[in-house]
Amino acid sequence: MIMNIWIEYWEKSKEPSKNTHAQIREQAHWVPPDPKTVHKRFCQGREDANRYANSLQEQGYHVIIKQDNGGY
Repeated sequence: MIMNIWIEYWEKSKEPSKNTHAQIREQAHWVPPDPKTVHKRFCQGREDANRYANSLQEQGYHVIIKQDNGGY
């Protein structure tokens, strides 16, 4: 069974956070990205995906590694 592994990534928000470690005003809520701004890149394997994801995070992107179950 062949599984596909890919990375979905998008730019982090440029808007400054209203919360600081000294004073938490409210709980941070997950806001999903606009699907039009999400990029995908398929990888050869998990190791390749991890390496590329780390590089993207260092460049300021949110990154998610995904894989399917290999079914048709």
